Amino acid sequence: MWVEVTESDLASTIAQSEIDAFRADGPLDGSDPVAQLLKRTVSTVRGFISCNGGVRMEPSGSFLPEGLVLPAMDYAAAKLLKRINVPLSEDRREALRKAEELFDKIATGAITPESWTPDGAADSLSRPATAPSFAPPSPERLLD
Repeated sequence: MWVEVTESDLASTIAQSEIDAFRADGPLDGSDPVAQLLKRTVSTVRGFISCNGGVRMEPSGSFLPEGLVLPAMDYAAAKLLKRINVPLSEDRREALRKAEELFDKIATGAITPESWTPDGAADSLSRPATAPSFAPPSPERLLD
């Protein structure tokens, strides 16, 4: 299932106080820097997914496969902390490394995330089809 990424997703990865500090240090034009960060993060991750070639993309451009939300938020958290001059802990650096490694594997086709479907149902196109290794016997052969 593909889901829309929200600030709540980011808040499950990073402290609200850090999100608030990032927002307070936002652009002078009054736009919400958190919304911009999430939009850029989703766009970046979708770019890796589109390189895969085997994934049907959600058309609005604001959704990700549910399984990629946490790595996307690890990526966004690192960008946010860098912007407010908070050093990344070893755990955060490792989470960022793993997220970027996953995105690279998706882009190269080593991993294929689920495809988007209009109704949210599982998409059989994103998984390899299996075929029987033999043909079933014909009714005539069963009588032999």
